[in-house]
Amino acid sequence: MLNWLKKPYFFITSIKFNLILSLIISVFIFLFLYVFQPFGMFDMQQQNVLLYCFGFGVVTFLVQNFMFLVLPKLLKKTFKDESWTVWKNILFFMTLISLISVFNWLYNNQMQIVDDNSSLLTFSQITSYTFTIGVFPVFIFTFIAERYCREKREKVSNEIMKQKSSKIILKKEKQVTIFGTNKEENISFYLTDLIYITSQGNYASFFLNSDDGIKEHILRNTLTNINSDLDSFSNIIRCHKSYIINSNHINSIAGNARGYFLTSLLTTKQIPVSRKYNKEKLQDLLI
Repeated sequence: MLNWLKKPYFFITSIKFNLILSLIISVFIFLFLYVFQPFGMFDMQQQNVLLYCFGFGVVTFLVQNFMFLVLPKLLKKTFKDESWTVWKNILFFMTLISLISVFNWLYNNQMQIVDDNSSLLTFSQITSYTFTIGVFPVFIFTFIAERYCREKREKVSNEIMKQKSSKIILKKEKQVTIFGTNKEENISFYLTDLIYITSQGNYASFFLNSDDGIKEHILRNTLTNINSDLDSFSNIIRCHKSYIINSNHINSIAGNARGYFLTSLLTTKQIPVSRKYNKEKLQDLLI
């Protein structure tokens, strides 16, 4: 169980996907409450039940949008794709359910449409009801999604590795110079020494091979500018929003539930690949 909780997982940042997901869940909550009318709703007048249930759906929709769209913007480091795991995903959804419970309780206390012979639900009742509806689907979905995505990417990775061809690294015959945003600082290196580049806020870190091992060189510039400067070299590829690689140094590809990642014999770093890459594009990173 502990090993499973530590496994890599993914957090979907697509605004469109999260809006649709929030809408689907909210509609489900509304329909579930209105159709089955649990928790003493039979005591209400019929028109009041409709508004009452619809309000819970609206609350659920708004809280989800805050958690899915706003919170990741406020806590970028926490939601960093490379460090997202199964336990973080479960904790995220437990927090989501807790917030929905709190706001459902606040909404419930503000409702004025409950009949005189009905009683408002307590906080403990609303919390227990919300968790009863939400906890098991979270665990089941996370388990199925982690296994499905991991096995699918492992299969694709193995297929690509079977087609992998041997690489011949050229001699140090091409030297390039990249300038910083201030046009004063710069870094010069042989293209064959470049392993990968990663972003560090407003700075970029160049990892270069040398006789003394891998050396990191930092330059103030964006990956977008650097990628544009190196665009004429077919083996230099931006494989992720935070990484540029020299495909000549990439030796293997593997996958897990979070996505695909590349490795090189020159470094222990696992370089992530954007999830937009299909099988054909993944092969270009390796062959």
